[in-house]
Amino acid sequence: MVMCFLVAVGLLGPWLVRGAVGLLGVLLRAAGASASLAADNARAGSRRLASATVPIVMVTAFCGTLVFLQSSLQHSAAEQVRAGLTADRVVAAAPGAPGLPSDAVRRAAQLPGVDAAVGLLPTGLVVQSSGALSSATAQAVDGDPAALAKVLDPGVTSGSLAELGRSADTVALDSFLAESLHAKVGQRAAFWLGDGTRVEPTVVAVYSRGLGLGEALLPKAAVAAHTDAPYPARLLVAEAPGADGAATARALSALSPSGLPVTDRQGFAAQADRERELNGWANNVMAAVLAGFAALTAANTLVMTVLDRRREIALLRLAGGTRRQVRSMLRWEALLIAAIGLTAGGAIAWATLSPLTRALTSAAPHVPLGIALSLGAAAALLCLAATAVPGRALLRARPTTAI
Repeated sequence: MVMCFLVAVGLLGPWLVRGAVGLLGVLLRAAGASASLAADNARAGSRRLASATVPIVMVTAFCGTLVFLQSSLQHSAAEQVRAGLTADRVVAAAPGAPGLPSDAVRRAAQLPGVDAAVGLLPTGLVVQSSGALSSATAQAVDGDPAALAKVLDPGVTSGSLAELGRSADTVALDSFLAESLHAKVGQRAAFWLGDGTRVEPTVVAVYSRGLGLGEALLPKAAVAAHTDAPYPARLLVAEAPGADGAATARALSALSPSGLPVTDRQGFAAQADRERELNGWANNVMAAVLAGFAALTAANTLVMTVLDRRREIALLRLAGGTRRQVRSMLRWEALLIAAIGLTAGGAIAWATLSPLTRALTSAAPHVPLGIALSLGAAAALLCLAATAVPGRALLRARPTTAI
């Protein structure tokens, strides 16, 4: 979709530049002689300016799509975790351990001050949708399924989580995954477990917070024999009314002789945010690589565009233009290129992201202001630097020699 938009911008570039200059020309002419000259040059050389604008559009569109897709998914997942986690305490496995002790859930449920305790074992599924295979995140539930609603609120839209675990042949699905599998409550959904075993459990519930809490919830009995670490990684605990939170936390930590990390829901949400940021490094590296190649293309195009104007700049000097006025004109043209490129690239990124994020998160794209301003400033600095350096080189030559 981004490539199609970029081809359109490349073909319609001269008209796009003329339209933008027509809108910005009034402001440029009010900014002085150099800005007015930059507007006239841009209108006359719209084809030349378009060739310099397309790389800036490419930088903005590619980087904006990759970076802001990641930020949108992370923002939505963080909101779902904070809204869906209702447990008072979260116990995590010790660093380096394969999981919590096998009887941790049973022992935690018997502690004084504990109302409910449910273990979660993270796992993965492979699903087939529209003929393509893809992965899905899942959580295996260890403990009484009736207690799950006391520690977790995945936003059930149909069915009941209480039915989960009454049989190993059951599953609860995120609404997006359920739609892609064409499965509703009471029907069977086909997918593969982590070791490649194909199963077709009955869907007992559909929920809406799968991005933050996992796209599928299964009973532990369904996956224990199909994973290399059949122990829960986290224990969600709901405290009884009037319980001493500090005493409960100490008792939960003592479930292992070496002690277990215990936190509250705010601490767990913060830790989940950090994990998502670490997991998004590959996307950030890809965006940086694409941005680097696109920036080199943009800089090379801008430099060659300025160097190709040797005669034009020499004529401006002979007509009475000072070096300062010519440099100012080039700066205004660079800012005009940056403005057009950022606007068109931002529109492409938004048009690409908007339907995608609404389908995945039911929300508009989340654009952090700091990242957006940094991207805009980098594009503007690139345009200014790629025009200032060759411009100064041309101004050092004698006008008559250049002619």
